[in-house]
Amino acid sequence: MARTSHTVFPSPQEEEKKKAKEEEELREHEEYLKLKESFVVEEEGLDEAMTEEESRSFLTELLDYIKSAKVVLLEDLASHLGIRTQDAISRVQDLMTDGTLTGVIDDRGKFIYITPEELTAVADFIRRRGRVSITELAQHSNSLINLQTEARTVTTGAV
Repeated sequence: MARTSHTVFPSPQEEEKKKAKEEEELREHEEYLKLKESFVVEEEGLDEAMTEEESRSFLTELLDYIKSAKVVLLEDLASHLGIRTQDAISRVQDLMTDGTLTGVIDDRGKFIYITPEELTAVADFIRRRGRVSITELAQHSNSLINLQTEARTVTTGAV
């Protein structure tokens, strides 16, 4: 048996579709290049390594801010410290892991600082009651944990 080969040529409509698609892709690429050129980088941030003194100062500022506010929106903490939100979250988590900071991060991006004394009060409450449901603990947490900011004394020149 002899095989015959058939060459299939695209129809004129298929040729037009292919050509129109290529032209559209070329046009989109040209628009992308124009848009890319319109962006100007005025400044680039550098991840500079902090000196030991700067690192201590940064850590002190972070801890003081959290401890004085008690309830901190992590986005606000990042803004206050001049860092990215994800970096602020990482720093807080690291401090919690090493035991420098105690508290919880809620699902809305807030960190609630809990003092060691408050943590002890919660533990004592659980020991006194025995088994405690989450609901019961939540109901009594207001009396165990103070969510108010520390009273700050502000002095002014006026009398």
